[in-house]
Amino acid sequence: MSGAPAEGEPGAPRGRVVLLTGATGFVGKVVLDELLRRREALGIEKVLLLVRAEDAERADARLRAEVLRSRCFAAQPAGFEKHVEALAGEITRPDLGLDPDSLARVRDDATHVVHCAASIEFSLPLAEATAVNVDGALNALRLARSARRVAGFTSVSTAYVTPHGTGRPGPPQRGAEALVPLPADAEALHGGIGRSAVGEAALLRETGHPNTYTLTKCLAEHRLAREAGDLPLTLVRPSIVSASRRSPMPGWIDSAAAFAAFVVLIALGRLRVVAADPENRLDIVPCDDVATRIVDAAFAPPADGAPRIRHAVAGPEGSLPLWLCREGIERHFAPSGLVRLAWMGRRGPRHQLEHAVRHELPARAAELWFRLRRDDRNARAARRLLDAQRQLHRDFGYFTHASFDFETSVPLAPPVDPRAYLETVCAGVERNLLRGGRGR
Repeated sequence: MSGAPAEGEPGAPRGRVVLLTGATGFVGKVVLDELLRRREALGIEKVLLLVRAEDAERADARLRAEVLRSRCFAAQPAGFEKHVEALAGEITRPDLGLDPDSLARVRDDATHVVHCAASIEFSLPLAEATAVNVDGALNALRLARSARRVAGFTSVSTAYVTPHGTGRPGPPQRGAEALVPLPADAEALHGGIGRSAVGEAALLRETGHPNTYTLTKCLAEHRLAREAGDLPLTLVRPSIVSASRRSPMPGWIDSAAAFAAFVVLIALGRLRVVAADPENRLDIVPCDDVATRIVDAAFAPPADGAPRIRHAVAGPEGSLPLWLCREGIERHFAPSGLVRLAWMGRRGPRHQLEHAVRHELPARAAELWFRLRRDDRNARAARRLLDAQRQLHRDFGYFTHASFDFETSVPLAPPVDPRAYLETVCAGVERNLLRGGRGR
């Protein structure tokens, strides 16, 4: 999958060539599968995958181990690997850290650039999140602009770039398919973060974003829109991405992040208390629907030159009420005998009490017991579980206490059936994360 011939030589790519970042991640894999499934219809000759590695050999090894062996590609025909090539690089470096030969290859051959790479850690320090989510996106865009055949640039953002108040009960809060205003010029804010002249907590308060992930994605949108110039730009904004509902197979998932983290911990009996408004609705979108919109956008770039924003969301009717999430997860995993969700309710004194009694005290007692027995491994496991319980409530309280209504010009077809999709997610988590080992 490396050492491909240069353009003009026998066997060189004659059709479209896609540069894809983030293919080792959950969404990136499904985007790659979508590109390969539609390869002939879209005239794709090759998909170049930016893989974080020091050299081509390590990039190729990582591609085989972390991507191509995934069950995500089980339905691909024999020999599909010949249409995929790894390029060693790093998104935080200029020209994506490509060596001279790979850089020349991209500039000569690439016709489409799809940027999926990102850090989705909510609590990442602002400077680190900016380096990946803002600088990385700009590096990918600048490379795309320097490529002579590139017809468009598609970047994956998040529907939650729009701040949504305090999360108090009320009607769903709207999110438009438009850039979200920032309190200052985006370039100035970006520069201030780079010089450590902008404080993280103060900036989050000023913009209203709940974490550095949503803030840096918002900032990246502004920077990309300004720098795109005459290169057609589409920003695809998914909501909370979870298991596929159709392809590569129903329920496929290999990431225990976001909503899947709740499912996993509840299924294992390790989450007893959830801070959430039971009437709140979570906009959870199937990964394959997101991938379809990303590929559609890449191969039908905006014609008028203005940046285009597209939400990829379930919408109010397809969103999952949290009471239904609890009911469906408990029903699906009840035979295991481990599911013991004791309480769900809004943040406040009752939540603090329930969390202390059912999470803090048992975890601390277990950690102390194992320390006394000199069992450091299990002591660390008890501490990690408590940290995970705390992190879920800290990171996701924003999303579990307010509902959102994202404007979408391309609604899902067919619409998401909340009950049916929840069962698909639960079955997918059980098969791919709890039994199948990370979707492989």
